[in-house]
Amino acid sequence: MYFIIEKRMSCLRKKGDVMDFYRLIDKYKWFLRLLIPYVLFIFLALLLGWLIYERTLVLVDKEAKVNNLHLLQQVKTTLDGRLSEIDTIVMQAANDPKIVRLQQLNNPFEGTNTYKIWATQKDLYNFSISNNFILNYLIFYRNSNIVIAPTLLYESEKFYRNVLNYNDLNYEQWHELFFEKNNRKGYFPASEATYLGKPHSIVTYRHPLGNLPGQALGSIIVLIDNNQILKLLGGLDIKDGGWTYIADEQGNVITSTGEYVQLAPGTLKGNEGYIEESRLTNGKVITYSRSAVNGWFYVLAQSPQVVLEKVNYIKRITFITALIFLIIGIVLAYFFTYRNSKPLKKIMNTIRDRFQGETDRTYDAYRFIDDAVSRLIDNNQALQDEIEKQAPLLRATFFERLLKGDFVAGNEIMSLLKHQNLSVEVKSAAAAIVNFAPKDAYDEVILKELDRQRVIIKEMLRAHQQQSVYYHDAAEDMIVLLFLESELTPDSCKHKMEDLFARMRDVSRSPFDLNLNIAAGGVYESLLDVSRSYGEAKHALNFILRQQRTGIVWFYDLPQISDSHYYPGEIETRLMNHAKAGDMDEVNALLDDVYERNFVQRNLSPSIQRLLIYDMAGSLMKLREQLSIEESDNVKSLLNQADSSEELSEAFRYAGEIYAGICRRTNERKKSQNVRLLENIIHCLQTLYMNPDLNLDAAADRMGISKVYMSHFFKEQAGVNFSDYLENLRMDKARVLLADTTLTVNQIAQQTGYNSANSFCRAFKRINGISATAYRGSAGGINTG
Repeated sequence: MYFIIEKRMSCLRKKGDVMDFYRLIDKYKWFLRLLIPYVLFIFLALLLGWLIYERTLVLVDKEAKVNNLHLLQQVKTTLDGRLSEIDTIVMQAANDPKIVRLQQLNNPFEGTNTYKIWATQKDLYNFSISNNFILNYLIFYRNSNIVIAPTLLYESEKFYRNVLNYNDLNYEQWHELFFEKNNRKGYFPASEATYLGKPHSIVTYRHPLGNLPGQALGSIIVLIDNNQILKLLGGLDIKDGGWTYIADEQGNVITSTGEYVQLAPGTLKGNEGYIEESRLTNGKVITYSRSAVNGWFYVLAQSPQVVLEKVNYIKRITFITALIFLIIGIVLAYFFTYRNSKPLKKIMNTIRDRFQGETDRTYDAYRFIDDAVSRLIDNNQALQDEIEKQAPLLRATFFERLLKGDFVAGNEIMSLLKHQNLSVEVKSAAAAIVNFAPKDAYDEVILKELDRQRVIIKEMLRAHQQQSVYYHDAAEDMIVLLFLESELTPDSCKHKMEDLFARMRDVSRSPFDLNLNIAAGGVYESLLDVSRSYGEAKHALNFILRQQRTGIVWFYDLPQISDSHYYPGEIETRLMNHAKAGDMDEVNALLDDVYERNFVQRNLSPSIQRLLIYDMAGSLMKLREQLSIEESDNVKSLLNQADSSEELSEAFRYAGEIYAGICRRTNERKKSQNVRLLENIIHCLQTLYMNPDLNLDAAADRMGISKVYMSHFFKEQAGVNFSDYLENLRMDKARVLLADTTLTVNQIAQQTGYNSANSFCRAFKRINGISATAYRGSAGGINTG
């Protein structure tokens, strides 16, 4: 836009028309007034983001330092544990009697001395070396000038030449350093050495033997693998020129990684801490921790770029994001300014067209709009008269919103109270519901009767001239009373409500013969709580209807509201199992128990009752899925009824009807399956009865069921035992063969499933009372023996 203005300025300068230039600036003044707030808002948002960003940098920096310190402490703890194990091993060896006895030995390889050395060397195996930091440990005896280890025995010079030699020490220097000069216990810094023919980096620990003043009789030397220590330090990030080292109490560096710069004495203060980068730290950020066990310092030096890697990453992302959002914000600000200016420009053109003679001399858009609004205010009074005509409808709408709790701010209520010519100073507010002649359904006659009773009740209220008491039609059989007291306290308001309710009950009985139920909610000090009082009144009315009571009930007098319903998991499981079994009696007993506990014994709020119905609907859905019942319209109807109904006990009864339908379907399905199974069993027996191996086990295997179930099922369905049925079937076939054929008894026995003629004859006589031969003769058959 400024580019356009600049272009126009250039054109105007060429023409020399300065007045038109200022006229142009004035013309676009309204555009700039819209653009500037957008831009200011963007910069304020960026400023807030910058403050949050600065705080984030501090927290991330602190987190990085804490993490470094934590890693150092882990290294310190691990190494302290390993060094303590080394001290334990050394002290065990130093106090071992055999090792101490060899201190006075001068000629180790003469007489029994050789055996003593061998026995002592053997005892060295008893010292546990579970510490993987230790390469080996050895004992040097000054008098005998020998070095022994669990697997080694040398004179000291040969030991140094063949087993262990340090790269920067000859034998004399090594001997003097470790066994002669200032022979006190301590650690020697890591040195490169050759041990058993292999290069190693070794930290050496020395512990003197003997108690002679100023001179020890020997030394215990522990060879510590420096690479194991460096592995611990390997977890520390030292890229970009960082380093780390471990120093003892005197400041001697035991081991290190990287090209370290040893800090001056006194630099490391306290047991742990941080040192920002400076010339003294060679531009590095120092993190250190001191061991409470041996006083060693663990020092980590990192490049600031490493420590602040996350910080720098956040910084880059933040700056890039801020720049992008700034550009996008300015573009959007220009776009919204242009878009919002279009209707403003259109309004200005409309105003110019309507008021050309009065407003043509100015280009200020806001003055145009101000003039138009002032004219609209002049016409507002004409609308007020029309609004007065709609006052009853507006008051009903106001009461409806007040009862529903649509208001969230007191200012809005106050303005509407003024508009309705009601008192704006309300000290006590409450709601009550008057219920008359409740019915389950309404026909034309009942509706007329309800209208008559509603008129009587309203006239009754007008006759008592109750100020600050208002009524509102809530349903065909309900009127809501609103108590908006500007002078009475809540207690006084409650007494007034009790008096009014008592008079209404007295008058309604005689002479009008009305049966009123009055449910009252609590009295509160704020108009915003009227909806709460109305909800309590509805809850009290539901309690009256559910308990089939009459009269006046206050929400305060109700039993304490339970905050949970009774529908435990075991009840749900039993209910589903009995339904799957088709046991309607047990299902009804469980449902009656659940209803009694929730709707009679407990005073549940509607929301908790609704939650109970939802849980029961969930059980029904699971039950249908387990029984492979596809249609679920009745469950959906149950959920709709729970959402829309005020009386949720009806929804509970509907759930019971659904359970009854499932039980009926289950029993029908079971009955159909039982008939088919019985037919299959009888067909199997009639087909295979001549097989002597046919018995209960064989038939059960053929049907794919257990013999126990087979036995109970056949007895229950056929009314006779399985074995009796099979035997009677075989006897029926045998009697026919005896009477109508010339087959021998042996042949008949084989054809009716008996293994021998003797077992057949015994069974025939036991069942029929006569022998098979006698039966054939009495039946007129041919006896063939």
